[in-house]
Amino acid sequence: MVHHRIIAGILICWVCCAPALLAQDAIPVAVYEQVAAAFQQGKLAEAEQMLGTALKTHPREARGLGLMGVILDAQRRYSEAESYYQRALKLTPNSAPLLNNLGNHCLAQGDAERARAAYLRVVALEPGHPNANLHLAQMSVAAKRGQAALRYLNRLPSREQGALPVQLLRAQALYLSGQQAAATDLLAQVEKQGPADPQVAFSIGLIFVDWQRYEEAEQAFARALKAAPANFDILYNLGLAAARAGHHDRALEVFQTALRQRPGDPDCLYNLGSVYAAKGQNDQAVILLLQAHNAAPDRTDILFALAHTSEEMGFYADAASAIDKYLKLKPNDDIARRERGFCYARGAKLDLALQDLRWYAQKYPKDPRGLYELAIAETLRERDQALVHLSQALELDPNMTAARYARAMLYYQKSQFPESIADLKLLLQAEPNNSQALDALGQYYMRLNQPEEALKALARAVELVPKDAKILTHYSRVLFRLGRREEAEKVVAVFKQLGPEEGRRRPYGGLFEFLQMPPEEQFAKYLTNLQRGINTRPEDPGLRVQFGKALLYEGKTEEALEAFRVARKLTSDPSVLASCAKALLDWQQYGPAREFLEPVVAADPSNTEARLDLAIAVFNSAGPAAGLAEIDKIPPDQRTGDYFLLRAQILDALGRPQEAAQALNRGFRAAPTRADLYFQAALFLIKHNEYQQAVDLLEQGIQKLPNVPELWLTQATIYAILRQHDRAQELLTEIEARWPEWNMPYTIHGIILTIRRRPQEAEPLLETAITLGAENAATYFYLALARSSDNPPSTDKAQKAIERALQLNPKDAYIHSLAGRIAYLQQDYSTAEEHLKVALQIWPEMVEAHQTLAGVYRALGEREKSAAELKEIVRIKQANPTADQAPPFPVGDLLFTVRPPARPPS
Repeated sequence: MVHHRIIAGILICWVCCAPALLAQDAIPVAVYEQVAAAFQQGKLAEAEQMLGTALKTHPREARGLGLMGVILDAQRRYSEAESYYQRALKLTPNSAPLLNNLGNHCLAQGDAERARAAYLRVVALEPGHPNANLHLAQMSVAAKRGQAALRYLNRLPSREQGALPVQLLRAQALYLSGQQAAATDLLAQVEKQGPADPQVAFSIGLIFVDWQRYEEAEQAFARALKAAPANFDILYNLGLAAARAGHHDRALEVFQTALRQRPGDPDCLYNLGSVYAAKGQNDQAVILLLQAHNAAPDRTDILFALAHTSEEMGFYADAASAIDKYLKLKPNDDIARRERGFCYARGAKLDLALQDLRWYAQKYPKDPRGLYELAIAETLRERDQALVHLSQALELDPNMTAARYARAMLYYQKSQFPESIADLKLLLQAEPNNSQALDALGQYYMRLNQPEEALKALARAVELVPKDAKILTHYSRVLFRLGRREEAEKVVAVFKQLGPEEGRRRPYGGLFEFLQMPPEEQFAKYLTNLQRGINTRPEDPGLRVQFGKALLYEGKTEEALEAFRVARKLTSDPSVLASCAKALLDWQQYGPAREFLEPVVAADPSNTEARLDLAIAVFNSAGPAAGLAEIDKIPPDQRTGDYFLLRAQILDALGRPQEAAQALNRGFRAAPTRADLYFQAALFLIKHNEYQQAVDLLEQGIQKLPNVPELWLTQATIYAILRQHDRAQELLTEIEARWPEWNMPYTIHGIILTIRRRPQEAEPLLETAITLGAENAATYFYLALARSSDNPPSTDKAQKAIERALQLNPKDAYIHSLAGRIAYLQQDYSTAEEHLKVALQIWPEMVEAHQTLAGVYRALGEREKSAAELKEIVRIKQANPTADQAPPFPVGDLLFTVRPPARPPS
C-alpha cells in the first residue's frame, strides 16, 4: 500500500507546480513553495498559518483551498478539511488532483464508498492516474473482485508496475481471479527480489493468512523472523499462523517467547490461552485468559473466550460471571444473555437462569435454541412446561437432537414410555452411534418387559463404549433377565476390572446427564484447576469456597474448614458464609457449620432459611433443647412448613411425641420446600412405624422436588417394609435409571429380590452395589444369602461374601448363622459348628441356627446332639408360635444412615 503521507507530499508538489486555475485571483507561487516546505518538514501549524493568511486575500483560489484540506487532513481535523474540499470543488468540480485528494480524505476517515466514488471520477478524467488506480485496485481486492483489481493495476505506468506494493497487490488480484498458481509464483519472485528484507517476507505471510494458507504463512513469517529476530510483530503473527495451521506446540513456543518480550501483552496472553484450550488444556488456558482480562478488562473477545473455557471446564458460575462482564460492555447482545442464563441453569442458580431464559424466549419465540435452554432450566421445577417448550423447539428444528433427548428423558420420568421410545428412535436415526440414547432405549424396553429389544440396544451401546460403567451394568442385568448367566458374569467381571476413574463414579445431581457435569474421573483435574485459580486470584473468596467443597467431597474435612475460614477472612458477604455452612451441613459437620451461620443470622435476623440451618446445626451439635430455643426465634408469621418439620424432629428428640405429631401435621399442611427436612421427617415417621404417613409426606415432597434421589429411595424402602414389593421395585428401577451410579438403590433392590427368593436376579444387583462402593454388612450378607440360595448354590462365592460381612459386623447372629450354613453346605463341619455356636450365644432362641447345627451334628454322627437341637427348636416354637425369625429388612443399617448420592461440587 502507498502511504497517505507520501501521496499528500506528491499532491503538494502538484499544487505548487500546477498553472494558476484562476489567474486573476492567484496566490503567489513563492507562498506555495513556503507552505510546501513547511509541510514536508512536519511544521503543519506554520504551513496552515501561512496558507490561511493567503486565503484571506484570495478566498476563491481552488489550489489554496484544496491544499488547506490536505494540511488539515494531516492533523486529522477532517471535519474542517471537508469544508475546504467542498469549497474547492464548487470552483473546479472536474479537477482530477482535487478529486484524488478528496478520495484520500474520505479514505482516512474510513469512508471507503465515498473514497471509491472520488477515485472513479479521477480515473474517468485521467485513466492512468497512479494513486487513484492503486487505491481502486486495493478496494477491489478487499471486495474480492480480482478481475477489476487487475484492470486498475494494468493502467498504472510501467515505472510503477515493479513497485513492491503493486506486485503484492497483483498477486492478490490473480488469486482472486482463480489464477492461484500464477499468484503463488509471483510471491516467490517478489521474495527473491528482497530475500534479506523481513518486511517483504512479513507482507507475503499476511497475504497467505488472507488466503487461509496458514502453513505457508507460518513459513513466510519464520523467514521474516530469521531476518529480524527481535521484531515483536513478526513473532506475534508467526504464533497466530502456527496456531491456525494446527501446529500448537510451535504456537506455544512462539507466544511464550513473545510474552518474554512483552510480559503483560493481552493479545499474547489471549492467544496463548486459546492455544492451550485447543490442546484440551483448559486449566492452563483459563489462567492465561484471566491474566489477559486483568490486562485488558474491556476486551470483549477475551471475556467471551474466558466464558467459553470456563463453561467447557464445568465452571458454570465463572462462565456466567464472565458473560455478565461481557454484557456490561455489550448490553445488546441477546445471545450472550441467553447463554448466561444457560450457565446459571447448569450452575443450579435457577431463579437467575429462568429470568434470563424467559426474557429471551419471549423476545425470540421462534428460536429453538432459546426454547431448549429454557426447558432445561425448567426441568427441575416445571416439567410440564419444560415438555411444552421442548416440543416447540422440535417443531421449529426437528433435527435438534439435544432437545429430542431431553424430551425423551422427561417422557420417561412421566412414565410415558411409548412417547419416550419414539423420540429415542428418531434421535438414533440421526445419530446411530449415540450410546446414551441406546442405553436409555434399552432401559425403557426393560420397563416395558421387552428384554430382547433391550438387549439389542444395549449390546450396540456396549460395542460403542465398552468401558462405560452404567451401560455395562444395564447390559448385565438384561443378560441375567434372559437367563444368559455366563455372558452376564463376564460383563460383571469387565465392570469390576474398571479403575475407579472409569467405573466407580458416584452419582451427581444436576439437570440431566446431557448437561455433562464433570464426572469423578475429572475430579483430580478439577481440584488442580481450582488450586491454579486460587494462585491466580488469591483474593477471590468464591474460589476458596469451591475448593473447600471439593475437599469435603474428598473427605478432607480439616483442609476444607481451613479453605472456608480463609474465604471468611476475605469477605463478610452473608451469601458466601451461608454457602460454606450449607456445604458443612451436607457433610454433617454441624459444629463448624454454626461458626459460619451465626454471623449470617446476626447480619439478617429475618433470614429464615439461615435460621433453620442454624437450628439444625445447633440441634445436632448442642442438643435438642438448644435447637428448640434457636428455631423458636423465628417469628410466628415466618414459620413455614419447613419450620414445623424440623420442630417435630426436635420435639421428638426431647421426648415430647404428642407435640411432635402436632408440629408434623402442621408441616404437612404448610407445604414444606426443603428436601433435607422432608427426608428427616420421613425417617422420624418410620421410627414411629407411621409408614403410610411417611409415604404421603414423601409423595408430597417428590411432587415439589422431583430430582431429589433420597426422597425416592426412602419411599421405595417404605413400600418394601409394607411388603408392597412390586411398587418398591418399580420405584427402585426408576431410581437406578435416573441415578445409575448410586449404590444404595441396587442394595435395597437386591435385598428385596433375595427376600422374595429370586436369587439369580438379586445377585447382579448386589454385586453392582458393591462395585459402586456399598461397603456395609447388610449388602454382603444378602449377597451371600442369594448365592447360597441359588440352584445349585454358589458356595465358594457365598463364602467370600459372608467373610466380608463378618469383618464388617462380627456380632450379628444372622451373619454367623448364614456363615455356618454355607460351611455346612461345603461340608466344613467344624467351621460350621463354630459359627453356629457364636450365633446362638448372641441369640439363644434362633431357630435357623439350631436347625443348621442339628444337620451338622447329624453329618458328624453325633445323633444325641442333633436330637437335642431339634427338641430345642420344638420348645422355642411352642413358647412363641407366632415369632417371625426371618432376617429383618435392614432399615437401621441402611435407611437411617443413607446420604444423598455424593455429588462432585459444581
